[in-house]
Amino acid sequence: MHTDISTNRLISKFPKKIQQWSVLLRLDRPIGWWLLVLPSWWVILLQSISIMHSLKLILLFTIGAILMRGAGCVVNDLWDKDIDAKVERTKKRPIASGEVSIKEAFMGLTVVLIFSCLILFLLPLKSFFLAIISLPLIVLYPLSKRFTKYPQFFLGLVFSWGVPLGWSATNTDLNLQVVLLYLGTIAWVFAYDTIYSLQDVKDDIKIKINSTALTFGANTKIAVGVSYFIAFIFFINVSWNFLWVSGVILAGFHMIWQVQKLDINSQILSLKLFKSNRDLGLILSLFAFIDLYFRY
Repeated sequence: MHTDISTNRLISKFPKKIQQWSVLLRLDRPIGWWLLVLPSWWVILLQSISIMHSLKLILLFTIGAILMRGAGCVVNDLWDKDIDAKVERTKKRPIASGEVSIKEAFMGLTVVLIFSCLILFLLPLKSFFLAIISLPLIVLYPLSKRFTKYPQFFLGLVFSWGVPLGWSATNTDLNLQVVLLYLGTIAWVFAYDTIYSLQDVKDDIKIKINSTALTFGANTKIAVGVSYFIAFIFFINVSWNFLWVSGVILAGFHMIWQVQKLDINSQILSLKLFKSNRDLGLILSLFAFIDLYFRY
């Protein structure tokens, strides 16, 4: 049976209730927070004034990404509890299965948001305001699959927010580099989440919700390729520094590999390619860090 509930060995040793909350917050599936935090690493490394300053911000943003990804998953599962119960991959999620009540979910969400706010208090004031602006996007994203054929675009707005948020923490002036990085990240997220949505095509048709995999149909592979190409063009123009450009070129080869390997009828391969985007993000992070090292 295809399910998104991980059989994480460490989590399986915890008491049942802790296991349920680990699954609800997706602590058993770290790929989500990786993809959320990596764009903030890029902008921090490209805009920061020193290595130590960058490492401090990277630590704070990583903790914040784990917390906010968890909060987003709770919100998503509250909105989708009835839908998740009808989808093979998601029917064992704690809220859909009834293992965690709605009241408990709201209480847990409140706790996670409180800890997230504590992280924000360690950042500049404009970071706090930018984080608040993102909350409506986080809350409304799960609804996008009900009223638009391109919900992956809305996820792109959410999962790319680390770029403006990361920039705000560096205390630098807004510049074209940040804008290009944000737009490129939206295209990147759109591409990899379109791949991810291939897992649920049959169930989405049955319960009548939308995804870009359904919207593009047989042309999904082309759509993914075009989205990655747009991301590459934005990324390559973020900086013409040799090291950054080298990283983007390597990331571009990774994108090409994904498109070549993609089989729109394979759930297992779609999940594998989706997860491989963590490696793509780490490639850009590594080259941005090396660039920062030689600058300072």
